[in-house]
Amino acid sequence: MPLATLYVEELKATMRGRFAWLGAAVILLAVGGVATVGTQDTWLDGYGIIAYFLVPLCFVPLAAVSLASPRANRFVESVFTAPVERRDWLFAKVLVLVTIAAAYYIALIPMMLVYTRHVGVPLLLSKLLVWAPGLFVVSIAVGTLIGVLFIGDSITAPAATGVGVLLAYAGFVPLQELLVAQGNGATRTGHLTLLSPAVLLKNALGFTVVAASIPTTRAWTWISLLVVIIGAFALAVWAFLRAQGVETWEASRAQRWTIAFAIVGIALLPVMVADTDYDAPAPPRTNAPAIQALFARVGSSLVLTMPGGQPSPRCCSTILNRDDAPLGTDEPAKRDILVLLPVESTQQVADLHFQIIGENGLEAAADPNALSPAPETLETRAYSNESGPPAADGHHVVKGWVARLPVTLTPTHPWDIGGDRYPLRVTATYRAAGDDKPRTFSARAAIDAQVSSAIYEMGLASAMLPLACFGAAFMRWRRTG
Repeated sequence: MPLATLYVEELKATMRGRFAWLGAAVILLAVGGVATVGTQDTWLDGYGIIAYFLVPLCFVPLAAVSLASPRANRFVESVFTAPVERRDWLFAKVLVLVTIAAAYYIALIPMMLVYTRHVGVPLLLSKLLVWAPGLFVVSIAVGTLIGVLFIGDSITAPAATGVGVLLAYAGFVPLQELLVAQGNGATRTGHLTLLSPAVLLKNALGFTVVAASIPTTRAWTWISLLVVIIGAFALAVWAFLRAQGVETWEASRAQRWTIAFAIVGIALLPVMVADTDYDAPAPPRTNAPAIQALFARVGSSLVLTMPGGQPSPRCCSTILNRDDAPLGTDEPAKRDILVLLPVESTQQVADLHFQIIGENGLEAAADPNALSPAPETLETRAYSNESGPPAADGHHVVKGWVARLPVTLTPTHPWDIGGDRYPLRVTATYRAAGDDKPRTFSARAAIDAQVSSAIYEMGLASAMLPLACFGAAFMRWRRTG
């Protein structure tokens, strides 16, 4: 029977499973739901890591179960007594796994297109688009080896082994990022994290998720990764064709030792030779601006409200609209900026002049007359527990002046679907009673913004393929129910 025919029949058999289409729909709906929810914050970090990293690694136990289940249900006996080459049957099973992986990768395209239409293709996304296929290949290779090595009437052992390998591979990635960030990437523990092909491939592609350094050289990393992929596939094929029978092992003592040493060698070679010279600076993952000396949990002297509104009880965060909905990108929004002046209300102020500066694509427009408010238009605010701004003599203001500045804010050029935080600076000069020269005031904060239409577009894009799978599952239930 030709390999192509075996492949087609195996693929049909896989999708004829009672819950195959339903399972595909649930997985795609779950991943798409994460994408939709992720539009309210940084989409690329959260969704990208789940869709392009964790799901591809899940093909380790999937491949292991796929290769082990024919022996467990004794289907392999009928296959091996038919006019079928064992080699062709094994390759057909692997091709089915590759097809499923390719189908999943294609299913991510609608959501990715929504993202790129609004944001473009930042570096991290371009790397993830290559990282995912590489993880599919290595996961299928390792999973195939696991599925071949376990012969028995149960899939528990290969499934548990596959899940354990999955957890190890996934867990080593954040550990390696942490060690590199601390300058310990070349330590023994740092070398141990190279057991994970995900770490190897990330280093080989030259990017990080959190850490600020990448390896200077990558040649041995690529070699180690190829050894893992080719070695796992080759060992699986050799063991399946030369060391196993239909139901039991038929390996000689030398063959058993060869398999054991080969597995150890494939696992340990990256630990010993892969590159760990983390001396090159990592390229920027996105074009997000760096907000220096600005921390979300530190108080601010600026407050953002609706026109004529009052500050929230949790005032005052450096993310000015933390407690409100993010602003929509490319959508003008009228707001009031309240400036908490470091002057007690018992002191008179005059000659007020403000300047509002939006940074990194934030446009801030205000009436020039409103930027020079008259003293009688100022408001007052009482502070408790020394939460007021520090005055000139160092004490915290108990009841101080507040200037209300109407402004129109327009965030532009977003660098992510959500979680875009645009820096904002307000400077001022004023004269307090008894001052010989004007005082200066400066405060920095940030505005949280997102692509407001993206949550609906992402939800629609993520629902198309799951709905198609649910329809296929329903049609199959109608035909077989």
